[in-house]
Amino acid sequence: MIAIYNVLLPFLLFGARLAAIFNPKIRRGLAGRKSLLEEIRTHYASTTIQGLRILIHVASFGELEQAKPVISALKARNPAAHIHLTFFSPSGYENAIGKYMDPDLITYAPLDMRSVVSRFLNMVKPDLVLFTRYDVWPNMARELNRRNITAILFTATAAEGVLRKIPIFGGFYRDTFRSLTKILAVSDEDRERFLAMGLEPDKVEVAGDTRFDQVLARRNAINASGEQVLPKMTRDKIAELGTLVLVVGSSWPSDEALYFPALKESVERNDNILTIVAPHETGEERVRKLLAEFPGNALRLSSIEEWAGEPVIVVDSIGKLFGLYRYADVAMIGGGFGAGLHNILEAAVWGVPTIVGPRHEKSREVATLIDRIAAFEIKTTREFDFVFWRLAKSEDLRETAGAQATHFVEENTGATARIIHDLS
Repeated sequence: MIAIYNVLLPFLLFGARLAAIFNPKIRRGLAGRKSLLEEIRTHYASTTIQGLRILIHVASFGELEQAKPVISALKARNPAAHIHLTFFSPSGYENAIGKYMDPDLITYAPLDMRSVVSRFLNMVKPDLVLFTRYDVWPNMARELNRRNITAILFTATAAEGVLRKIPIFGGFYRDTFRSLTKILAVSDEDRERFLAMGLEPDKVEVAGDTRFDQVLARRNAINASGEQVLPKMTRDKIAELGTLVLVVGSSWPSDEALYFPALKESVERNDNILTIVAPHETGEERVRKLLAEFPGNALRLSSIEEWAGEPVIVVDSIGKLFGLYRYADVAMIGGGFGAGLHNILEAAVWGVPTIVGPRHEKSREVATLIDRIAAFEIKTTREFDFVFWRLAKSEDLRETAGAQATHFVEENTGATARIIHDLS
């Protein structure tokens, strides 16, 4: 299988270079790797490393949230360890470089060409390699196995896909995962899917999902620090008027097409509701378009000190959403009508009942939250209106749903400790 992959790889890379002409994200990813090996050579040539050399790979920024608690635990346990974090996606890399300071080095991952992978490992010389969730590349996994370097996939998920049922592709996945030392799956269901690929039972264990640990740690850190995204004046006015706060997290145009009609009607009625819209992309053009939807009734979050009771606040910078969920009475989680649902746990950990669109098949926790009446699925504007007002008018329902959401997060923590234990 690996031979077929290596024959096809140059053609795939050529196709990516053609696609880069039209796709800025692919173009940034290829450009970022042009001097990758030289950047790595320079770093390791000028760095004295006395502890473990740990290489951790994530696909993008979402997977980094799963890796963060493990990185923190590894640093606490091995203060002298050198941690090198790699990204596949340019969006993940660009949002971490210069901002996330726990790793000793952050770079792109090398392209999975055999010669490039070999040169990369010759310079990095890792003692331990960790992959997050699913992003394992065949030549990298094979070379790590050949060098007898411990390689572990944690918070591992094995989605049931058509390709994996086709013999040639099933063999491809099996050979890649077999090259790893161990797989720490999120759930029993994931473990069974890995075993169905033909992996050895003693190679696959269930350790849970570190995202639960991460959102709980972030909430506790904010509470301990006293950090507030909204100023006291705004918080006091909300409390004085008994204003209901709706936070829309990681909103896409496909989401807005559904809930904007109901929101605009609410604004016209002068309902006592404050809606905070955090778009998935916070570029200036996107923010201006959102503000234009509510002329005279919307304010940028960056101008919150000037808030005069506008019913809509548009978030115009990244990194604010998690802290904003703490003020929400109700949250709508974006992505459920297109790209796929954003992280619902970020709202759930604050005890907020959530509204979600139907595209949540990749977020298994959503089904559990729906079963516990802590989250509510909607498919139409009419359904959004019904569910939102049902929550808005019933404080008891909000409190019960919110308590179920928090309990769900808290009862699923502990994956980080289990993973660190498996690394010993």
